[in-house]
Amino acid sequence: MSDQSNTKPVSDRVYNKKKRKCLKCRETFMSEWPGERICKTCKASTAWREGVAA
Repeated sequence: MSDQSNTKPVSDRVYNKKKRKCLKCRETFMSEWPGERICKTCKASTAWREGVAA
């Protein structure tokens, strides 16, 4: 039996996807939520993962 009391709550907020410009490379990408401002390509880069300043 699984104990559900320790699971992360799921937001009931619905976000609309929106085209945004990445703050790192300036390319347009589909943002999943308002706080997503860096594209998946830039987030996958070694510099991003290691925290290297741009």
